[in-house]
Amino acid sequence: MSHKLNAEIISEHIESPLPESRLKGKWLRIARVGWIFLTLVALVLLVTSLPGYLGRGGSGLPDHGPGVEAGRGFDFLQTLNLIASLASFGLSVSLSFLLFQRRFDNLAGAVVSFYLLVYGIVLTGPLEVWERYWLGSSDLAINMQALLLATPTIALLALFPTGTFVPYWIRWILVASIPWNVLAMFFPITGNNISGLLILGFLWVALLGFGLYAQIYRYRRVSTQDERQQARWVLLGFGLWFGYVLITSYPYFYLESLPIGNPRPWWAPLLQLGWWFSLSIIPATLAIAITRSRLWNIDVVVNRTMVYGALTLVTLFIYVFVVGALGNFLNSGDNTFVAILATGLVAVLFQPLRDRMQRAVNRFMYGERDDPYTVLARLGQRLEATASSRTILPTIVETIAQALKLPYVAIVFTDHRGSHLVAAYGTLPPYQEIRYPLVYQNESFGELVLVQRSETESFTSNERQLLADLAREVGVAAHNVRLTADLQRSREQLVMSREEERRRIRRDLHDGLGPVLASLNLKLDAARNHLRGDPDEADSILLEIKSQTQDALSDIRRLVYNLRPPALDELGFLSAIKEYANSHYGTGLSVKIEHEDDFPNLPAAVEVAAYRIIFEALNNVSKHANATKCMVRLAGNGELQIDITDNGIGIPKGFHSGVGTRSMLERAAELGGECTIQPDLAGGTRVNARLPYKVIDDES
Repeated sequence: MSHKLNAEIISEHIESPLPESRLKGKWLRIARVGWIFLTLVALVLLVTSLPGYLGRGGSGLPDHGPGVEAGRGFDFLQTLNLIASLASFGLSVSLSFLLFQRRFDNLAGAVVSFYLLVYGIVLTGPLEVWERYWLGSSDLAINMQALLLATPTIALLALFPTGTFVPYWIRWILVASIPWNVLAMFFPITGNNISGLLILGFLWVALLGFGLYAQIYRYRRVSTQDERQQARWVLLGFGLWFGYVLITSYPYFYLESLPIGNPRPWWAPLLQLGWWFSLSIIPATLAIAITRSRLWNIDVVVNRTMVYGALTLVTLFIYVFVVGALGNFLNSGDNTFVAILATGLVAVLFQPLRDRMQRAVNRFMYGERDDPYTVLARLGQRLEATASSRTILPTIVETIAQALKLPYVAIVFTDHRGSHLVAAYGTLPPYQEIRYPLVYQNESFGELVLVQRSETESFTSNERQLLADLAREVGVAAHNVRLTADLQRSREQLVMSREEERRRIRRDLHDGLGPVLASLNLKLDAARNHLRGDPDEADSILLEIKSQTQDALSDIRRLVYNLRPPALDELGFLSAIKEYANSHYGTGLSVKIEHEDDFPNLPAAVEVAAYRIIFEALNNVSKHANATKCMVRLAGNGELQIDITDNGIGIPKGFHSGVGTRSMLERAAELGGECTIQPDLAGGTRVNARLPYKVIDDES
């Protein structure tokens, strides 16, 4: 089947994606060893920073002053900060581990895995907590951020998502980011070194600008539709995070400028809490980029990670909130009762929360597959809002693809000429497609073609049942569209046939009968001129005129016969059929006509079509069937039934319809009927035609 899309088909661009770059041999081994080393560093850092977390060492902002009373409210916000910091670290490292386990041999997967691991180590909190607990106050954390985040960030923007450098020169920007890391060690980014801050800041903005330009260039020039979707999420994540950093920079430096011991504003803890939450933006958008277009085929694992990660975070927040709120309300030093109550509440809410989050994640990743009614209702609403029948099928495939998040959906019609793609949405992946038949009144006329979300992820039994139900609904709508299209083609064919017939008659009259009549007029004038002086010449001219007149009469009879057989008007339908049947006796063919005694009057169009079909069928029997007997049965009751059988040799193998056979089929179809030609069970050939009509009153 050809998958070329015409202008009427809604479809995304079908590009040829860049080949994926892969790590092999020693480079893969070196990368694995480096990742394992960094993971061990991350785990050691996390374990050794736990005393600092337990001691509320994760502040990162100046300690509260006289203006903020230390107590349960402050402890509560500090606990939330602790949870947000650990959640950001856990999310980054977990996604890094998933990529390492599943697709680390893919260069883009390895780059993202390293980036998330480094991101979790230096930016999400454990390093800063470790520094404050073990070293007191130093610039280690901020220097490590400058040292480790520059090159990985540029590498991510330069290589994501295919692992190839696009454009080519971006590799030199990646190389240039390495000296920036060295400069960051000599010019620490602190408030005491304004010149170093400005220089490094300017260089960092330039490097980041080149990296973002590489993503935009890739997006506009070489990315496929799926890669563009992934790039949108990555750029959105970086944009949101940097936007938050810019918005909060002034309040942060304002707090830094306050003398030690001055009261801190009420919003200072909230600003810190927002900072820790903002650190989850980039890992979250990278996770979305992975799951949204099924990048690297780890959907199922990421699905479970997102569900249980979010569930863990929510339950921790519920526990902390209940403990903090009830503790403040009861004003009790012993929180044993409050802790037991919070634990019971979490236990009660765990399963409902898990079900709701699973449905939300499934809806995000797989669409509305768990809610068939929603899919059917959305499809019905879209069809109701569709004004033109030409857009119904494109609307159907678009709705199914978007509701179930499928990469490709198409509708294919089948007929005697083969399969024809009539509507498609999305990009056709290189793996196996699944087909559901489109059936109307037990007649299959096409297929609903779908492609699963990834090569390794098959449809569930519930999804297959939903798709089968959708195929039945689509079959009804597609059948109506097909009938509408057939009706439009029939109208166009009738108009064209009528105009062709008019042109043929005009040509016959103008080129045939017209010159003959003009010639007769001239010859009559010549005969008159010779009538007295040369009677013999006049007689000769009159004989020519007589011969031409006979030819003209033959042409007129031919024109009239082509419009409507004269026998139908002279003898009537049944008598005309019988007369033509009797004309075959001389060829050795016996034709018998059977009909009802009260045979109804037929409309003119039905008479002509039936006469032509019977005429052509008997002609084929006489010339090709080698038959001695032929039976024509006629019955009329709301539709004319024509049944013609013979005892001939039947339909030979390799038979191809000729002009006469196609004419029989077309004449029946023009009246909304049908005509079939097939071997008879008793031998020979059977022609069966059905021509619907309205009964004509005899008095009319």
